[in-house]
Amino acid sequence: MTPLHAGRSEEERAAFIKQIPVGRFGQPSEIANAVVFLASDKSSYLTRAEYSINGGDWMTVYADDGISDGPDERYVYLSDVLPTAWQAVEYAEVPGGGTLVVLGLGPIGSMACRIAYRRDCRVLGIDLVDERLSRAREYREDVIDLRKDDLEDVVRSHTDGRGADSVIDAVGMEAHGSPVAEAAQTASGFLPSPVGRVVMKHAGVDRLAALNSAISLVRRGGTISLSGVYGGAADPINMMTLFDKQIQLRMGQANVKRWVPDIMPLLTHDDPLGVDQFATHRLPLASAPDAYETFQKKEDGMVKVVLKP
Repeated sequence: MTPLHAGRSEEERAAFIKQIPVGRFGQPSEIANAVVFLASDKSSYLTRAEYSINGGDWMTVYADDGISDGPDERYVYLSDVLPTAWQAVEYAEVPGGGTLVVLGLGPIGSMACRIAYRRDCRVLGIDLVDERLSRAREYREDVIDLRKDDLEDVVRSHTDGRGADSVIDAVGMEAHGSPVAEAAQTASGFLPSPVGRVVMKHAGVDRLAALNSAISLVRRGGTISLSGVYGGAADPINMMTLFDKQIQLRMGQANVKRWVPDIMPLLTHDDPLGVDQFATHRLPLASAPDAYETFQKKEDGMVKVVLKP
């Protein structure tokens, strides 16, 4: 591999960075994760950290010889999808033989299903997009189509009426059904970063549909693991139900470096997590704006994009 900015001047490197699309709260969008996060020869590779926060050199992930001999794409998901999904499953704390419900089968939810499938638990995936449901079928006990099935009835039928031991909310405020929330989220993307952050923090219009579903579907004493992003500060959360059901909530930004040593041994030629074929689209970086729009609209079967600089 050649470092992405090898031979580039500072001006060229800055211009390259500006091409990377920005998503919610001024952070790099999901499709921008194609930026290589691995440096097998310990060269200075461009990482997300270098254009989002200081400390990019520290954030670079190094692969041991013998592990890093696969295709680049096998390791690019160490930048986000793999550690985020891994943490979601870890935080869910599914008991042995228990049931895990994954709300949302986009890149994070789909990978969470694959990770949980290797453990001693039953996995139920929930979504309403055909391509996402199809991708998850191999790695779960059942899939639930929001357009056709009653969530509580199906989940309780798999859990003797008790509810799931754990629920992963991999949706966050992307949940369908709120034009007001969608408008606020879209508008914030066109505002200067500081202003946009304030709008999303105080609008109080986050879509809580997924979180409320998680609260409803989890059993008493169960665990909800939040990997979906919630950005508002004025949302009413049903604390009475959380308290009454003794539900444990775990959440937060993915601790990438914490989980990489656990994930790396699975990035082998056997490909137990299916990362080699995880991307649905592979496009040049110049196509990022159009791809981002397609991804947002969930068109063309687009679930995960790898951009080629």
